[in-house]
Amino acid sequence: MIIALLLLLPLLASLFLFADLFGKHKRKVAFSVSLLVMLISIAGAFIFSSTANKLLVLDLDLIQLLDINISMKMDAVSLVMVLLTTILTPIIIATSERTDNKTSSFYALIMLMEMALIGVFTASDVILFYIFWELSLIPIFFITAFWGSDNAKNISVKFLLYTVAGSFAMLVAILYLYTLTPEPSFDFVSFLNLSLPYNLQVPVFIAFFVAFAIKIPLFPFHSWQAETYTASPVQGSMLLAGLMLKMGLYGLIRFILPLCPDVVAGGSLFFLPLIVFGVIYGGYIAISQPQLKRLIAFASLSHVGIIAMGVLSNNHYGLQGAIIQMFSHGVNVVGFFMCYLIIKRRTNTDVIADLGGIASVAPKFATIFLIIVLANVSLPLTNSFVGEFLILLGLFQFNPLLAVITGLSVIIGAVYMLKMYQRVMYGPTNTVTEKFEDLSNKEILLFSPIVLMIFIIGIYPNIILQLF
Repeated sequence: MIIALLLLLPLLASLFLFADLFGKHKRKVAFSVSLLVMLISIAGAFIFSSTANKLLVLDLDLIQLLDINISMKMDAVSLVMVLLTTILTPIIIATSERTDNKTSSFYALIMLMEMALIGVFTASDVILFYIFWELSLIPIFFITAFWGSDNAKNISVKFLLYTVAGSFAMLVAILYLYTLTPEPSFDFVSFLNLSLPYNLQVPVFIAFFVAFAIKIPLFPFHSWQAETYTASPVQGSMLLAGLMLKMGLYGLIRFILPLCPDVVAGGSLFFLPLIVFGVIYGGYIAISQPQLKRLIAFASLSHVGIIAMGVLSNNHYGLQGAIIQMFSHGVNVVGFFMCYLIIKRRTNTDVIADLGGIASVAPKFATIFLIIVLANVSLPLTNSFVGEFLILLGLFQFNPLLAVITGLSVIIGAVYMLKMYQRVMYGPTNTVTEKFEDLSNKEILLFSPIVLMIFIIGIYPNIILQLF
């Protein structure tokens, strides 16, 4: 019942919003439904914990065509990702102030995106996973194309082509594995029971890895990212960075680790250095970015590379750290985009050189922005510290040299984050920032769950770790 409600409520809300039945109340309706979905997911987490981490299951054998069953299950990893999705969606909706004549469709697409993401994280039938995976692409494509900046349509097409190419590679691998199951089936357990020899694991690994690396994205499959983040409206960027890229990381855990264990164990020294290069590259490029939004994009490229390395380090420290960091990164990057949005609305610019002195006129905003910045640089007692510490510990067990090189990204992250904060928040005010208004009570309330999650996970990480 829990999973059914998590899927049906946003789907129904999306359909009614597309029909534009709510007049001026469209945002309130979308926010209310997303808030209800969040409360249901939290209730599901309590049920999961109180029943000794027993799977939450929705199993409806209604569709037998091509061996596809409506089979949805939620284990610890799924639960963490579903919680992230349902907690961030109402925050993302609340940040929007759209009043154009297509606003209802905008919120409908966000709700459809939420439903597709929950589907990806709970599907236990592989072809159903693929359907939700592809469905999640549709809302973000239209959000970017129709509500983005200049040239957004061309950029969204590039993003579409990238992700469809990766999805096609994954589909080929899925269909091939389907033919290998004893009784041809798309059931996820049937796939997991396959004991593939090394020579078959290699092409399966490549096909899945390309699909997931594009979605995350990992170097060198990242060229769509900065352009799409910049062109997309802020809510689209939040969906992309905070939620959608977690699908690729989730795919690494769900498919690559169990299906290709020999390749992960024996081949990591071939592909992990490439990911490490992307981590350092993303941080280095972020240092020189003149705009806040592009800085967030390259910072995210660096951070998600570290998470991928935690997953592929092939030990429980790295994996636990990666899952915590998936949640923490979603929280932190959405918080960062919220700060960006405040600055953009009040100054009509995100060029770092044009800003300055905001802390002297907006101390409340400066404090919250600083907390989010420090969380992004993994300060102890913040959420990212726990995740990155466990990831580096797992990497050190796998290969000390890789752990040391990856650790340099923490230093680089501190450089570009603190340098940006200093230039934006300190120094004298100018004509752009001298009338910068401090946060209203409503805005403080909106930031509150972000700040709370930063400290709760940082101080008491067992709230997630105990699920495993």
